[in-house]
Amino acid sequence: MRMMLALATGLLATLAGDSDRATAMVTVADGAHAGTFVLRNVDIPCEITTERPPHPKHQFNVTLGGYTPNKDASKLTILMLIVPDADVRGPNKTFFASINFGDVSRGTQYNAETRPGEKIGGSGTVTVAPHGQDATVTLDVKSAEGVAYKGTIQCTGVSRY
Repeated sequence: MRMMLALATGLLATLAGDSDRATAMVTVADGAHAGTFVLRNVDIPCEITTERPPHPKHQFNVTLGGYTPNKDASKLTILMLIVPDADVRGPNKTFFASINFGDVSRGTQYNAETRPGEKIGGSGTVTVAPHGQDATVTLDVKSAEGVAYKGTIQCTGVSRY
């Protein structure tokens, strides 16, 4: 696992341009969208927010991609991830993850919602590994729709609120 993380991080660093603030590589294991996809953002899509009790101390959020004039149903357009307890070191089983293909409002979505009190379903783990002002996030998810996807997100200059 550590070797795969190191290889993915190295590949993402190679793929990232000088101005990219976040780069994600996602591999969908099965279904109509099986394959490997890359998303990049030049703005600051990764943030850690300080939460008030009774919530965990910090929450991690990332949104990569967004509206695109190209509505190709085979292209990954958005990746969203919310980890309500970003202070957990190692695999975290409480999160919301979503990937969207094609048109943002009408495309295909694969969602995993494992936060308490939410209803969508799905399973998996997410690991947030901060290092200075940056973070590497790995996800291994099975969506409520039954589609498995894995990925690595490399965030540079994580915003803190």
